[in-house]
Amino acid sequence: MNTTYLDTMPEVANEYNVDLANGEKVVFTAKLDTFGTEKDRMLGTDNSKFTLTNRGIIINNGVGVWTIDLPEIASWKRVKTGWWIFKFDYFAVDLNREMTYDDDKQKLTGFHFYFHRTDRDKFEEIMKNLFG
Repeated sequence: MNTTYLDTMPEVANEYNVDLANGEKVVFTAKLDTFGTEKDRMLGTDNSKFTLTNRGIIINNGVGVWTIDLPEIASWKRVKTGWWIFKFDYFAVDLNREMTYDDDKQKLTGFHFYFHRTDRDKFEEIMKNLFG
């Protein structure tokens, strides 16, 4: 993982006012169409706010805040599936450990992020440079 790439990216506005640690900066923000678990169990809708920093990912779905440290990401890929009006384009991000949520009642091992069309290519470019 090339975290130096994120350190050299220009800082963007902390549009969603996430709490940042010392030395942490925001490099990308977007509103998500939706996001869910690796099995597409919905975790947030179009009010979900996505922030990528030089240290991790923070998603606020309006009910809670999801935080993923970069070292927790095992792999990622852009997935294009479906046909005609049933096309889907999302990013599958797999974690290297199981995460619990809902007061430890449920578990997940990854996320699916559905970005607005205008943000997909920028996120893909960042991930390609981050993971080489």
